[in-house]
This record gives sequence, C-alpha cells and structure tokens, in this order.
Amino acid sequence: MSDATPDSDRRHARVPSHLAGVRLDRFLADCFPNYSRRELAGAVKAGLVRVNDRRAKPGLVLEADDRLELPVWSKVLPGLAAKREVDRRVGRMPTRIVELYRDEDLIVIAKPAGTPVHSGAGLGAIETLIEALRDDILNGFGLVHRLDKDTTGAIALVRGDDLRRITAERFADPEGGVEKYYEAIVSGIPEPAEGIIDAPLVPPGHGGRATVDEDAGKPARTRYRTLETFVRASRLELQLETGRTHQIRAHLWHAGHPLLADPLYGRRKAWRIHDPRGQQDAYLRRTPLHARRLVLPHPRTGERIQVDAPLPDDMKYALEVLRVVSARGRKRGGLPPQ
Repeated sequence: MSDATPDSDRRHARVPSHLAGVRLDRFLADCFPNYSRRELAGAVKAGLVRVNDRRAKPGLVLEADDRLELPVWSKVLPGLAAKREVDRRVGRMPTRIVELYRDEDLIVIAKPAGTPVHSGAGLGAIETLIEALRDDILNGFGLVHRLDKDTTGAIALVRGDDLRRITAERFADPEGGVEKYYEAIVSGIPEPAEGIIDAPLVPPGHGGRATVDEDAGKPARTRYRTLETFVRASRLELQLETGRTHQIRAHLWHAGHPLLADPLYGRRKAWRIHDPRGQQDAYLRRTPLHARRLVLPHPRTGERIQVDAPLPDDMKYALEVLRVVSARGRKRGGLPPQ
C-alpha cells in the first residue's frame, strides 16, 4: 500500500503488555480469527503492515506498546489472493498445490516444481511447502518425507506426533510397506531396458552431490523400467527400494543416463528442443523428475492407500515433442549437438 492510501483505509493499534514476545503473524491471526494466518502473513510480506512506522516481517517479535498500522483486511486481502492466482498461472511449469487425498489423519498433495520443502540457505524469498501449507501445519499435520525442490508429485502429511513418527519410520524402512514410484526423462537409452541400480551412496555435503562409494556408502537400490524410447532419450519408471538423499539423480548419473536437465548431476541447467510441427519449443527449466505414485499403509487403520499424481504439463509437452521428433526420424532427438 502506497503512502497515498487514505487514512480511512488504515487502522492503528498498540501491542498490550500481555502479548509482548508474540510473533507478528501469530498476533494478527489471534486478533483477526476470520482470516487465515497465511492470508495475514501475505499482507505483511506485501508491505501492508507497519510496526513503529517501519515495514514489518511476519516473524517480527512484538514488544509491549509497539505501534501497529494495519489495512482494512476486507479491502486488501481479496486483491492479494487474486494476484497470487495470476502469478501461479505464469509459465508452463506447475506452480499450484493440488490436493490428491485427504482425511482426518492423512493428506497427500501434488508438490509443484520450484518449491522447497523447508527453508534453507540461498533460497531467498521463495515460499516453502511448509509455508504454503501453513493452515494444515497449524492444524497438526506434518511432512513424513521429502522431495527435492524441483521434483514434482505426491508428498504426504500426517496428523499427530505419534502417527507421524510411525509413518516416517515406515518411509525410512525398506520393509515398511511404502512404495514410491517416479517418472523421469533421461539422456540416452538404458541397456537392458529394466533392472536394478545397486550402488551405495555417500550423502551429499551442503549443496554438493551424493557419490557412489562401495566401501563408505550406505546401501542404495533403485529399480528402473523403460516406458518409452526416443532418439537419444528415454522415459523411465523408477521405484525406490531405499530413500537416500538425491538417490535417483545420483543413480541415473552413475548409470550413464542423467536427467535431461540437471545442473548438479547432468551438468545441463535446462533442455530445449524444437517442435518440428512449428509449435512452441519444448523447454525444461528444471529436473524432469516426478513422484507419480505413492502407496502406503494408512497411518491409523493400516489400510493400503494408493495415490497417483498426474504428470505435470512441462514433462507432458516435452514427451509429446520427443515422440514427434522420433517419429519423423530426426537424429538429434533428446540431446543438443555434441
């Protein structure tokens, strides 16, 4: 909100002594229960809330008698929600969180690309999955496994500390009854067409790569099956038998078939191929890895739950163009010139 905003659109308040030490976003959520904490925090991030005449952040810890300058929520929040929706539609990469399954104990959502699970160094102002799911987190749900920032697909949240701990242990145990299936677009054509990559991995350091080491590495096994082949590229189904950090990306690189775009393991930040039909080029600006299917015992009942996440648009279009290129006998296919 600019400085030209009429005073009638602003409200002023002071922090009472008994609420000193409370974060600004929680203070607002408690004082304005008709709006979600996520909505109010978004307004703070947009610069619509000032504390002691300064632009504030959601995590600001308030002190007694701090002066708050607030907008009229009913006037500003609808506009912010509309702007977020427009921003989510920009580009072909999936940017909207889609709910795939929900009950009182379990939620499975389709994680979009470019969304880190947790905050970390170098992420700047990127919204994390935890922040995007703030309302569910505040309602007692928590994540039981992770996906890389640019990996899309099914990811689960469980409600309650005990059920969440038990489910997380199932995810970590190869015999825990959890099955995770992925789809990937890779360089080259694997030979044989299906098999197991059994290569122990040393975990990556901060910002580094996982490495194969038969002596020092931890056991890591990935099943793969070739679903389609193109000119110098393939579409694979992968199933994790273990859950090491970067396991799929490191195993594919070790096997000589890195993801078409992977700056860390494939040394290619992006991948583009011309559509011979004269339509828009296929362009992958992230690692083409998608958590397609998640099978797990229900946290409370033990019933087998299977949830499928639709393939995102950027990967679907890349596959469409690869099929056209291969059908027309082009020699370059999925890779740029040597």
